[in-house]
Amino acid sequence: MIVLAIILAITVEGVVEIGKSIGKAVLGASYKTAATQVVALIFSCLLCLAAGADVYGTLGVHFAIPQLGMVLTGVLASRGSNYLSDFIKRLQSVSGTTTVK
Repeated sequence: MIVLAIILAITVEGVVEIGKSIGKAVLGASYKTAATQVVALIFSCLLCLAAGADVYGTLGVHFAIPQLGMVLTGVLASRGSNYLSDFIKRLQSVSGTTTVK
């Protein structure tokens, strides 16, 4: 249950951050950046749908819309290693653990 809560929190954070990032790029007239982020999001979601990649299904969570788990997994994947790295750094700062760079 803790893993599910963490995955849900990561997904919500990912959706919010993607929205903020795209919005900031559009408002700042950085249309190329916004387009790149939108394309990465779409490609990632399509790739997860095509592969049947579903983190939530693996955890035993099934949505009323079966493809939603795959799309949300695509949102996570679209952020790539940078998002995972940022999340791990946040966890480490909360726990007081430091890493060597």
